Amino acid sequence: MRLNPILLAAIMITLGTAQLVAQPADDTRSPVNLAKTTTTLQSLGLTLYLPEGAVAETVSYGSESTTAIAFEGDTGLMTIKGQKTTNPDLTSSMVAENIIQRLTGGYGTRATGELISRTQLKIKFWAGERFYIRQPDPKGGEDKMTGYTIFQNKPRNFLVFELRTDAKDFETAQRIYETSVGTIDLGNPDIENTRRTAAILSTLAFLDTLTIEDYRAVLTGNKTDHWERLYTPASTGDEMDATEHGYRRVRSWAGYKGEMSEKPKSEWSEDDRTIGYLFQLDAMALEKNLRIDTRAIFFASDDQADEAWTIRMSLIEELPAISANADAEQRKVNSSITGARHNTSMTVYLQQNDQPPSVTRPLIEGEGYISQVQTYLQSALLASKHLPGEYASYAYNSSTNTVALRWDSVEQPEESPGLWRVTTKATETTPATVSLYNEKNDLLRIELANGRIWEPIELKALLKLWKKKGLPLE
Repeated sequence: MRLNPILLAAIMITLGTAQLVAQPADDTRSPVNLAKTTTTLQSLGLTLYLPEGAVAETVSYGSESTTAIAFEGDTGLMTIKGQKTTNPDLTSSMVAENIIQRLTGGYGTRATGELISRTQLKIKFWAGERFYIRQPDPKGGEDKMTGYTIFQNKPRNFLVFELRTDAKDFETAQRIYETSVGTIDLGNPDIENTRRTAAILSTLAFLDTLTIEDYRAVLTGNKTDHWERLYTPASTGDEMDATEHGYRRVRSWAGYKGEMSEKPKSEWSEDDRTIGYLFQLDAMALEKNLRIDTRAIFFASDDQADEAWTIRMSLIEELPAISANADAEQRKVNSSITGARHNTSMTVYLQQNDQPPSVTRPLIEGEGYISQVQTYLQSALLASKHLPGEYASYAYNSSTNTVALRWDSVEQPEESPGLWRVTTKATETTPATVSLYNEKNDLLRIELANGRIWEPIELKALLKLWKKKGLPLE
């Protein structure tokens, strides 16, 4: 595993430390001291104690992330990364064998690594593979030592802990590495599997109860727009002091697939006449020197066996002028996501500017998949039934271009008995959003983890507010 230079160049976060000893009873060497508190890597569902004096930094690339931990005294570098596979039969042992063969020249390569040791180990509930490889420095310097510890933390997912150090520091780095890895907590797989299964079954049972009338009750209708404003409230409580981040128009209705396009009905094909539900979203987001416009429309057939969607985004970034006398420039990026699904077969096309589209086929695992339309209606549907509980489902997530596990929790807050609260995590690693509904199932607001709020607003009030603040309305 070769680290990206960005990982090592970014700002390092210093960890608080304390004297925590984690050594075998018969080990007479000096103990390995660990940090006072655990570190949690949310994206990997992992908690562990890092070494005392270590510095760590995480860099994310889309849905994947790598965490690098530099040991005190520059004795070694440990990286932690999650790896996914589409092969359901792949095991930790097979992953280990693949890496060993690649580093030791087992595939006819010029690699000259030497396998020093390989063992199987078990930490709490988790069985894995560990091995070390010695490699000569191509520049003639000190030999390099690489260690790997591999666990399968869930189906088609692996955690890889890698150690890199020089031969002269190997004994010290190895002890630090193994002690820290030995503190990992990935949860109880039996409890997590039971919880996930129960939540998915709750979702399936809930969906089975829904009628056409239930869907119509949460739809706006194809001629009715619902407007929402995204903002950060001000401490003064004055709307003029609040920070505006964007707005969106939402429209949803029961209709035909052909309504996704502008084709006249006289030209519709049999597929266009498929009956189902549509959800349309037009949004504008503002950040510093950045504007993003989004137009999206989603369709799901009445039986949810088929769906299609198109998301178009336009990004405009204000770039600083190259000189005092030059005008500021803009960078424009247009992109689109077009997807379709029939039963469990999904195809997604991603395109940016005039580049040829890339094609992916996200994997749908097991029961509990819900369509894109349902993901937008799910909170309102759950709140409308007043059924407290935990619900899980699988859904396509455009931000990661994968099918991810979604969690919804429904409850009636003790402090607000007239309200219903739905807490949603679009994926297991994204921050939760909280939607509040009244007894009539009117959406009151959606609270984001960063303190921002989506709140319904009349169009006239939105236009008046943004005009007063001199913000773009076109």
